[in-house]
Amino acid sequence: GQIVDSGREAETLAPFPLGALRLDAGTIARLESVGLRNVGAVLNAPRAPLARRYGKTLLTRLDQAVARLDEPISPRLAVAGLSVERRLAEPVSRSEDIDRLTGLLCATLKTHLEQRGEGARALELALFRVDGAVHRVAVGMSQPARDPPSIRRLFAERLAAVTDDIDAGYGYEIVRLSVLAAAPFDSWQADLAGGDPAQEDDLARLADRIHARLGSAAVFQPFGRESHLPERAVGAIAFAGITPAGAEPDARRRQSGAEARRPAPPRPIRLFERPEPVEAMAEVPEGPPITFRWRRALHRVVAAEGPERIEPEWWRGSETRPRDYYSIEDEAGRRYWLYRQGLFTAQDAALPRWYMHGIFA
Repeated sequence: GQIVDSGREAETLAPFPLGALRLDAGTIARLESVGLRNVGAVLNAPRAPLARRYGKTLLTRLDQAVARLDEPISPRLAVAGLSVERRLAEPVSRSEDIDRLTGLLCATLKTHLEQRGEGARALELALFRVDGAVHRVAVGMSQPARDPPSIRRLFAERLAAVTDDIDAGYGYEIVRLSVLAAAPFDSWQADLAGGDPAQEDDLARLADRIHARLGSAAVFQPFGRESHLPERAVGAIAFAGITPAGAEPDARRRQSGAEARRPAPPRPIRLFERPEPVEAMAEVPEGPPITFRWRRALHRVVAAEGPERIEPEWWRGSETRPRDYYSIEDEAGRRYWLYRQGLFTAQDAALPRWYMHGIFA
């Protein structure tokens, strides 16, 4: 939202994440593993060790980011690896005609994708108007796809969402369908136990239709992070489809055999994004609370289970005091998840404080 003055590129980019340098995921992970978590940290590091450990590409991206190295930008779009088109003798402008032509192009495209053993992950429909204007509409898929009716429905949803932004004018004379991204198309064996293998595909198709109508930020899915802090243990990313049964799980969710056998501790059905402070009173300093006040209401505890000790992630530097979590139940039968942050020790000068972190069903 601002124009960067010449010479202030490094200062402006310093707090940005490493993804701003357009590095590959492997390089970013290796840099973060040694504590280089933003652009400023990499800019301040010695260049020779960076080049020796991460290659010349990292230095090139740094020089391009701070304007030490010119980077010519071509206004031409990259040519799609696979495209099909129809040239019309008479221009068309009705949405029904465009939808019918899209279906015909999808059927032609399916044959080429089958020959390659691929499925489309992103497609673009280009509508060339008779006066030279071009309207481009793109859709993405959670899973590789080449089924003409499914792809046709996605474009119908997308065209309905952007119909106010498209002016057909005197009509379109060329309609082109291009594959922007493709992936291997694998066929999975049906479930011999009687399950319906199409259910996972149905969920992916539903998410794709919502994306086409409302945008890519409309549907999210949770994923596990490698963190034992409850607020960091689970994140959300844009929906990317369901991993078929038997497939290799995502690296972010991969667990060792010992971790898979270890029973997971109970977690509340609703976890607060930010823990809320409470006033609690306990019979003994290191024991569970017997009463607590939360949101101006006083609760008397009739049952408590815990503590579950969770140590801080000291390498992040955001928190240095351990937490003791308790699952408690009040007189009305409501169950809460509270924790005491800090210990009653001589080394911990600040008094421990209580927080509400979640509510059980």
